[in-house]
Amino acid sequence: MNLQIIRDNLLSASSASELINFIQTNRNEIESYFVSLTDEQIEEDKFDLQSVCLDFINSAIYQQNKSNPDFIEIVTLFAELFEKIGFYGAIAIIRTNLPKDSSIRHRLNAVYLYTRIGSNNEYVEKFSEILEALDKAQNFAEVDYTGQVIQDTINYYLLGKKAFEDAKQNELLVDFKALFNSPQSKQKFKFLNHPTFKQYLDGYITEKIFVELIAEKVYVPSAITQQIFQDLIIDRINTSGYLQKYSNDEIRADILNYGRADFTEAYKDLTPYDRVQLYCYFNMRKHFFTTYAVYEKVFKTLNSNVFQKNKELVFIDFGCGPLTSGLALASLYYDNENEPISIRYIGIDIAESMLEKAKEFSETELFSPNSEFNFYSNWDLVPDSVVAEITQNDSFVIFNASYLFASSSLDEISLASFVNKITSYLTKKAYFVFQNPDRADRNEKYKKFKKYVSHQIETSNTQRIYYKNNSNSTFEPSSEVVNYEILSL
Repeated sequence: MNLQIIRDNLLSASSASELINFIQTNRNEIESYFVSLTDEQIEEDKFDLQSVCLDFINSAIYQQNKSNPDFIEIVTLFAELFEKIGFYGAIAIIRTNLPKDSSIRHRLNAVYLYTRIGSNNEYVEKFSEILEALDKAQNFAEVDYTGQVIQDTINYYLLGKKAFEDAKQNELLVDFKALFNSPQSKQKFKFLNHPTFKQYLDGYITEKIFVELIAEKVYVPSAITQQIFQDLIIDRINTSGYLQKYSNDEIRADILNYGRADFTEAYKDLTPYDRVQLYCYFNMRKHFFTTYAVYEKVFKTLNSNVFQKNKELVFIDFGCGPLTSGLALASLYYDNENEPISIRYIGIDIAESMLEKAKEFSETELFSPNSEFNFYSNWDLVPDSVVAEITQNDSFVIFNASYLFASSSLDEISLASFVNKITSYLTKKAYFVFQNPDRADRNEKYKKFKKYVSHQIETSNTQRIYYKNNSNSTFEPSSEVVNYEILSL
């Protein structure tokens, strides 16, 4: 798929039904084209992109079918490109052609406001108006646009900060920073409590967080995985009443603490398991897709060295949560082989509520009846008999640590000792798969861990993964940046 093909079909269709059929038939290829463009490519072709987008918006088919979700998705994909490079002239035109209550329109409204500021005083005066637009952009239930909202907040903050610094208006700069940091603002706009934004306010990060290395497609769940999400996540939430009792703001910031909550503790009338249910709805799936993408890169190696040789795969999952990484690997296997995976899975998580949910996912049809699952609250509780079974069999061992090393309570030296204990008995290489946010402060424990294990780096990268929780969704894709590394031990 390329821009010429998209242009030809958008502008030459003889009817709305013909155009809808083109979009629906080629949705994955169209989305992949848009998300695969780098900033440099967008910048180089921005006027061609703008021309195609505006011609489409002004076409009779679009004007007569503005509410069609497939057409809205196309305009949204263009808008995301212009948002990414700050092409504000295009944004000003396009935003009014998007649905009034859509995340992308609310975000573009905020961008439009903070990029058209005429005097430095307006950075302070327009604070509430800009933040209110961004707050509306975040609150779309299971569709998570937190990353995009935080990026826009950072862009606004850095623009204002630079303007005050350049003008040497130190008092106004202090007032501006105080707006983001005040208890009143953090209560009203809860995304200001997000740990990434706090790093900017504290001066630990000074640059924008967009990552140029991107996946060349939009990940979506397969039919079988989507049904599992429906049965064990969405239906549970829809019947629980959580979303009627608590606002999205309170759930994201207070109940889940943006995925970093203590899931051993209750919250008001919510049990730890209730909080895990909400975690699965709001947070789990983005980590599912990043894990899927990472293991996709090594699937051929796994397939030729493990699955096709009928060797036992032992998957030791540190900080396993609700089986997120195990589910992602099983889904990847099913999507490629059209059959359930056979796996020896050892899940370790301090929260019993997470392990309870993990057991539910382990009973789905992605796992064969031959699979074996063991769950522990600490790696020190893994019995020696289990260690002996792992090391005496001709097993292929993967250690998995997905978003584990950002934990403040992690004892990385103890973890290294356990890994060394396993690998010391193995006669072949084991592998350690690491994922974490792309921030130096969140990866210090991982650097220390590596000093205590003998290893070679097989691959290391940072990737922006685009995904949709529902394969039929016409919302714009969400995205998550992941820093990953695969070690051979």
